[in-house]
Amino acid sequence: MVQTNNIFNMKNLRNILATLTIMLLISCDKDDAIQNESNLGDLKKTTTTAKTSQVYFDVYIKLVTQSGQEIPASTLPGYGATNLDTGDFYFDSPYEPGLFESLPVGTYRFIARDGYWDGASSAIVEVTPENEEPEGWIYATLRYWSE
Repeated sequence: MVQTNNIFNMKNLRNILATLTIMLLISCDKDDAIQNESNLGDLKKTTTTAKTSQVYFDVYIKLVTQSGQEIPASTLPGYGATNLDTGDFYFDSPYEPGLFESLPVGTYRFIARDGYWDGASSAIVEVTPENEEPEGWIYATLRYWSE
């Protein structure tokens, strides 16, 4: 009878130790998750702080003929912009020809990719709050030509 009680006590002790081990592992995982979430929150704050230090503007290309008539920007196959201060190059939106989304403040040279028989001159434009239209964007006017 004494041996039977010892066996049951050993089984109970083994179950208790297994349960405590599992609880300890789960507890450690939760602490790691909480710590990772805390670090992620700090990272988000840093990123947000970095973003708010820059001001961005949307720029639209306006094509104008020699006679002063406006034509759609989609007439030409695409556009590019080079930041003259940093040398960074930007492409216009693939969904809306002639739209540059979120350009940082700076001086840019806007160019057009010429078609077979038409194209546009380049223009240098200051992307600054002073040049922003009441609608909320900046226009870069390019002179359209065709043969």
